Amino acid sequence: MNQYIRSAALAAAVPVLFAGCGNDFLKCAECITSPNAPTAATSTQRLVAVQAKLTQFLNGNLARVVSMWMQQMAGTQLQYQSQDLYVIDGGSGDFSMPYTGGGLIDLRAIEASSSASGDKTFQGIAQVIEAWEIGTVADVWGDVPYSQAAKADSFPTPVYDPQKMVYDSVLATLDKAIANLNSSGGVGPGSAEIVYRGNAALWLQLAHTLKARFYLHLAERDPSNYAKALAEANQGIASNAADYLTYQTSNANEQNDWYQFQLTGTRTGFERAGKYQVDLLKSIGDPRLAEYYQIAAGATGYIGASPGQDLAGNMSNVSAKRLAPDYRQPLVTYNENLLIKAEALFKLGNTQAALDTLNKERAAWGVSTPWHSALTLTPVAGPVALTDIMREKYITLFQNVEAWNDYKRTCLPALVPAGGAATLPGRMLYTNSERQTNPNVPTDPILNWNDPAACGS
Repeated sequence: MNQYIRSAALAAAVPVLFAGCGNDFLKCAECITSPNAPTAATSTQRLVAVQAKLTQFLNGNLARVVSMWMQQMAGTQLQYQSQDLYVIDGGSGDFSMPYTGGGLIDLRAIEASSSASGDKTFQGIAQVIEAWEIGTVADVWGDVPYSQAAKADSFPTPVYDPQKMVYDSVLATLDKAIANLNSSGGVGPGSAEIVYRGNAALWLQLAHTLKARFYLHLAERDPSNYAKALAEANQGIASNAADYLTYQTSNANEQNDWYQFQLTGTRTGFERAGKYQVDLLKSIGDPRLAEYYQIAAGATGYIGASPGQDLAGNMSNVSAKRLAPDYRQPLVTYNENLLIKAEALFKLGNTQAALDTLNKERAAWGVSTPWHSALTLTPVAGPVALTDIMREKYITLFQNVEAWNDYKRTCLPALVPAGGAATLPGRMLYTNSERQTNPNVPTDPILNWNDPAACGS
């Protein structure tokens, strides 16, 4: 018998068993409601779930695949070898993550509750996360649901808004978040918020850096966005202490995604260090080589794998530090904010300020030697080139999806596409599950609207 039918039959039979007793002792509210099974979550409970889902979305499978395409990592076994060679399909479930449990649905519930109670701080924090997640979905997939998303009763199959419209809406959401956070209204989530512990000033800085990031994503279409990006970055994350880092501990339920993927189960050989970035860091004597990677047992130095290369015992892996279960992965940082400023300054014609900002960022990393357009290690003053800035940003954004977004905008660094392909992938495909349930899913384009030209050899 079907499980549902069995359950329904049992439920129908229960009243019969007690019908002759004439007693109402099973009708009290306390008898039919368990105090250990709450029917509604609080906003603070939802926020923890939201921040955990944000981490999973930005630091899970999407980050691993992008790190391979950016040749910071290499796929060395099974499906990761194929994905490293751009063999992708609609099987990934990443597309739905920002919308479902712990995503936009819960964010909207937090926003409604905090708006009703007048807690503008809590509302602003939720709006920052909403804009961050949906903006990233637009970065990766282009046209995506937003205006009708998370409204299942009214729009069970939401339309796909044009990418430009989504970016405009995301920027407007960040404006609302900034206004709410500036209002000093409400107490916010306090320590229940697991990264900034409810500090509205830090959430404000993050909101401005995210606005700067999204303005850069529009600048390829409209260069006036460089000035907007600079204005936002000037109000953005102001120190390394304000970096947004994922919350991780050694607790089995809170471990670093890269640790869980590589050092638990059977996936220990799926990825290794990418040859391009290993060789780049070695060529310029960059101390981040040891920050990012570790020398394999028995090897004499750092060795990176080419895209799709078979696993070999001498290949370097991610560093022990970054594979620790409690390693907190940087998602949006002071260093990224400085490099946004450097790029915007360069594009606006202020090359000396761009160079100064680039070297300020390197100093923040602990790299003391100034960099200039010749890419030598000699501390020589000189005009900066966009290649310098984007190469530094590529290094800084190791394991971060934003490295791919930068590449799609600038075609820097000059990566050679894997396996003889003409170009690197410009976007992810819409998922099969979405196609099976929503007739509004558009045909997959080759590129998203904000990247009108492909990068290749």
